Amino acid sequence: MATKPTIAIVGSGWAGFTLAHALSVTKYHVVVISPVRTVQYTPLLASAAAGMFDFRLAEEPVRRINRLPDLEFFKATVEDVDFAAKTLQCRPAVSNIADQHLADSHSFSVRYDKLVLTPGCSVQTFGTPGAVEHAHFLRTTDDARQIQQRLLEMLDAASTPGLTRTQQRDMLRILVVGGGAIGIEATAELSDLWQHHMRHLYAHLDVRDDDDKGELLSLEIHDVAPTILGTFDDRLAGYARKKLEDRGIEIKTSSHIEKVGEGAIWTKESGRIGYGMLIWATGNGVNPLVEKLDGVRKDGKLQRIVTDRRLRVRAADTEEVMPDVYALGDCADIEGASMPTLAEVAVQKAEYLARQLNQASLDGGASGPFEYKQRPNLAYLGQHDGVMGGQEEWTGHSAWLAWRSGSIYHWPRSWRRTLMIGISWVFNAVGGRDIARRW
Repeated sequence: MATKPTIAIVGSGWAGFTLAHALSVTKYHVVVISPVRTVQYTPLLASAAAGMFDFRLAEEPVRRINRLPDLEFFKATVEDVDFAAKTLQCRPAVSNIADQHLADSHSFSVRYDKLVLTPGCSVQTFGTPGAVEHAHFLRTTDDARQIQQRLLEMLDAASTPGLTRTQQRDMLRILVVGGGAIGIEATAELSDLWQHHMRHLYAHLDVRDDDDKGELLSLEIHDVAPTILGTFDDRLAGYARKKLEDRGIEIKTSSHIEKVGEGAIWTKESGRIGYGMLIWATGNGVNPLVEKLDGVRKDGKLQRIVTDRRLRVRAADTEEVMPDVYALGDCADIEGASMPTLAEVAVQKAEYLARQLNQASLDGGASGPFEYKQRPNLAYLGQHDGVMGGQEEWTGHSAWLAWRSGSIYHWPRSWRRTLMIGISWVFNAVGGRDIARRW
């Protein structure tokens, strides 16, 4: 009896998850290796942090009963790839259990027939001292959970009797580093949470100073770029900035953060700025595995793996493609057709590659090369307001509706998840969010 070929997928992000569940398990044995056991629905993370719905609705597990035993998952980190031997060297990503039961040197290897590299990118901190130690990130549901808990701790700490206004103001200042869509949407969701819910629960903190320095709880966006939402055109970015500032959100562009400490950042322009919570949303950095890989062609600041239009990895220093090796997602880019690090690009590439592998036509069959179908670029601004760019440009309530419907219907790709999120919204409207109950 012939054994099915093994396809190893490194990573469980948008690309890896989509590919793993689109491949035919009648033709292939699929092995996914990732330090995260779920795909993270990044457009939903800020909403989850703000208590819109349960955190579990912002993720989806890789394992599926109906795809066993032909889809295996190992919660591990791939540390090296031997392309000649078609072997992955892995280490378990279960630190607490590993410390108790496994030797420090414990590792294992995975053999493959075809390899798909989708490890994504790391957090980009630009080497800012203290950022990793003190900032909150927004890349996983665990990050969203920690942000929500930090917010509640801030409000409770500021409620301690005997504090000065200056102490309260520093405790209740939320700094968001990064003026891209993730940073803007996190700011918008937290602003909505305070304005419509938490200020009523913490009415004693809903005050202004006598010298009118503004509300005690404040949000600031810092970005090293001269504008926010750099992927949108100037008109939409300008609209977004005005709307955010009208809602009391301070925006500091061309802001150079020199270091981060516990409870304060230092910028070149403004010196020391105290904070109660720091959210770091500055984009992508080079993935450690990609940085380490030898023999593959890499390009650009992110050192993304270079592929041809059929997503086959280019060998270093040659014009040849590497046999049975593919790359997609944020860690990869197509030679001569650079594309942004967007979830939609990763999903479309994964769907394309699954079709090709299922049809066994990667060597020049009937199907043509990958072509990206651009979708609208959306960002939420709070107060049922948003911006949408692309072939059509919308602002205001219509852009918010497009963003909200897209975030719960298109991305999760699950009727059950869409229904559960909708039910959560109904409960929120009737009784308030779980962290700000009306009764």
